[in-house]
Amino acid sequence: MPSPAQQIRAPLLWLLLPMMAGLAAAKVWPPPAAGLTLVLLGALGLAGVALGAAWFDRPRAAMPALVGAAALAGFALLHLREPRLHTGETRPPREITVTLLVTDIFGSAAGARSLGGLGEVVVAGDLDRELVGQRVYFSAIRRISVGPRREGGYEVRGVLEPLARDGAQDGFNDYLANRGVRLRLTRAQFIRETSPPGRWAQFTAAGRARLDRILSHGLARHPSTASLYLAMLLGEKAELSPAQENAFMRSGTFHVFSVSGLHVGVIAGALGLLGRTLRLPRRLEVVVTLVVLWLYVQVTGTGTPAVRAYIMIAFLLSSQVFRLPGNALAALAASALVTLLREPLELFSTGFQMSYSVVAGLILLAGPLADHWQTRWQPFALKPRPEWRWWHDTIASGGRKVIAGVAGCWAAFLASAASGIGFFGVFSPGSLLANLIILPLSSLAIVAGFLSLLTGLIGLAPLSALFNAAAALIIIASDWLLRHGTELPGVYYPASFRAGWLAPAGMAGMTAVLLAGAAGRWRKRYGGFWPPVVLLFLLLVLGVRFG
Repeated sequence: MPSPAQQIRAPLLWLLLPMMAGLAAAKVWPPPAAGLTLVLLGALGLAGVALGAAWFDRPRAAMPALVGAAALAGFALLHLREPRLHTGETRPPREITVTLLVTDIFGSAAGARSLGGLGEVVVAGDLDRELVGQRVYFSAIRRISVGPRREGGYEVRGVLEPLARDGAQDGFNDYLANRGVRLRLTRAQFIRETSPPGRWAQFTAAGRARLDRILSHGLARHPSTASLYLAMLLGEKAELSPAQENAFMRSGTFHVFSVSGLHVGVIAGALGLLGRTLRLPRRLEVVVTLVVLWLYVQVTGTGTPAVRAYIMIAFLLSSQVFRLPGNALAALAASALVTLLREPLELFSTGFQMSYSVVAGLILLAGPLADHWQTRWQPFALKPRPEWRWWHDTIASGGRKVIAGVAGCWAAFLASAASGIGFFGVFSPGSLLANLIILPLSSLAIVAGFLSLLTGLIGLAPLSALFNAAAALIIIASDWLLRHGTELPGVYYPASFRAGWLAPAGMAGMTAVLLAGAAGRWRKRYGGFWPPVVLLFLLLVLGVRFG
């Protein structure tokens, strides 16, 4: 049986961590005056040194060279992918007509006056040729616009201006900047469609509409519950009421509405169980699971959190099928590396930082902590095991499951506290209990939704309505618990960091402490499981302003 140290072995961290440092440096500093050629040559030279040292079995020389090569490569990668990163729009706001390829449409309520999204400029006038290829955020007036569709081309007229930073909008503008957007097109009018979406985009749009109809079947009289259900299964957060949104955000459970690791993981588990029930060969089961998950990610809008979760699960399942020496941390590192190679600016997004720090906490801390606590769970230690009856086994196994859940919630709380304060302005001690209750309920609702989609797609509408009703009951219970739970004192506190850099620094520091603790197997001589707690305490006391 492998040791704990072997189970968390992830060699890709030697590439991932220095590359992340290089990306962070590139976000702060522009490329050198001599250009990126010297940076690339330095990266290649250090990579050659690392290969040569490895060939001659000199690890002490190979590792520093490899780390330096990865850092320089990360620095060059971001500047090559985002050449306008340190150059802003110098021209004043002006009315302009361009042709946009719509790449994303943000959800909005049906009665909203405007519709927002992202697009890429494909055609511009002679005086604006530098705009071609740039990504822009648009806010279009519904009543005078042609309804845009993802992947469609449109002639658009509006006011072009630099992305503003005006305090109240900093969070959204940071999100846009981390998507490579530097310009916004406001008061826009979509005049006409110049090119329709491709066949695949039309297929995924039709698929999403059909999934929406299946999940809404039988819930027409319960619009509030249906909005939570659609938000949970398809990520349609625009359907949430302000009261629903506040209750889930203050309780630290808003992540259930982002199609991400929870959704993809639960559906992957359900597909695996279905494959084993049908006695499919293991490799065929994995192929079917990955294909169905990929379709689900595409139909729900290819959200970045869902893509990240899909990549991680793909690595993990592939390592199991092909019997490679993989583990959850190695899959997480591979997923992060592929994600950053695809889109380097993801490193600075709230979703990337929160999701990877929380999953790292679950992998590094939750399992060892649960094992540590479970060794002390001996409810019938004085009774010989052959004399146990069914209720003895039920209490013992149930206690172990509760302990594992508490350990997971505690690890997620420690890993996410800094991001909750920094990005949402809320410190939620109540998230410990809320996640312990809401996550199992949400998982049941997601499984019921998956079964509803499965039966609905094969034409079994009555069964689909039955599963929708079961999910609705679970959601009603969750909504009631959170609405009343967040009214209790001490569940959440408005909070903010005294300096903006403390949020990413706190997350990075917590992840480093978790990595160090796991590498030391959480031995008592290194502080046991207390260093993450001490770090969070210091952050709260020295760096956070409450109220």
